[in-house]
Amino acid sequence: MVVHLIVVATLALASATCYGASYVIEQRKASEAPEETSLRIALLWHLAKQPMWWVGVGVDLGGFGFQAWALGLGEIVFVQPLLVLSLPISLVIGHWAGSHELEGRDLGWSVVFVAALAVFLAAGDPRGGVAARSLGAWLLPLFVVGAAVLVCIVSSHGAHPARRALMLGAAAGMMFGVSSSLIKSFSALVVDDGFGLFGHWETYVLAGFVSAGYLIMQSAFQAGELRAALPAIELGEPVVAVVLGLALFHERLQLTNAFVTLLVVGSLVTMIVAAVRLARSAASEESGAGVIPARVG
Repeated sequence: MVVHLIVVATLALASATCYGASYVIEQRKASEAPEETSLRIALLWHLAKQPMWWVGVGVDLGGFGFQAWALGLGEIVFVQPLLVLSLPISLVIGHWAGSHELEGRDLGWSVVFVAALAVFLAAGDPRGGVAARSLGAWLLPLFVVGAAVLVCIVSSHGAHPARRALMLGAAAGMMFGVSSSLIKSFSALVVDDGFGLFGHWETYVLAGFVSAGYLIMQSAFQAGELRAALPAIELGEPVVAVVLGLALFHERLQLTNAFVTLLVVGSLVTMIVAAVRLARSAASEESGAGVIPARVG
């Protein structure tokens, strides 16, 4: 049993390391892209011409492989909290690679963020629910998330680089949260219909949200440092996925008592505070370096 847990933990940590490294590589290349390409297909076209960016994509896929392997052997509630270690790992790798300076308080807030997210995932532990819902049931959630994403994008217009990265990171995280929830329906389609899945709306909406989310994430990386963008991405995805699981798929959080409820709420508040503190730290450093606020197009 102990050996099994060690193997699963090692695979999860390998996945987190790959994800952390890929974020550093992708953010470095995205930050070099022309400012006017932000939130446009032109950004991905520019990145596609950079061999090093493809290395980052390859490392990202390696992280996905390790994650799938770990999830195949272990429980989600054990694996997912370990994966969020990609945040401090990315900050350390970025510091070693010369992408940014790393102060003790930044690493400290990233550890606080990771610990809070781990508690949120482990304590909440949503279970049960149905595998799929109709398009009609999805319309309101898709509208609400879409409106929130639009607000984040509009709010990022003309903002300071760190705030822009934070807002775009939050938008990307929410898009990925919807994608994670859609995968639940998509997986059921693969099992039930095989290639017939191409006749279902879920396939195309999932592809759209993943593609748009990836573009917004690269734009967040382009706008500012990882410590500004990544916490918002890491926060938005699980929170939106959990909310959709509860509201749409009728899952239930395992809030067995007041203490567990307090843990879930407290961890969510802590994550928000840590994400804002990291973004402010990046903003302070950029201001000191004389960085000009980013603009859209």
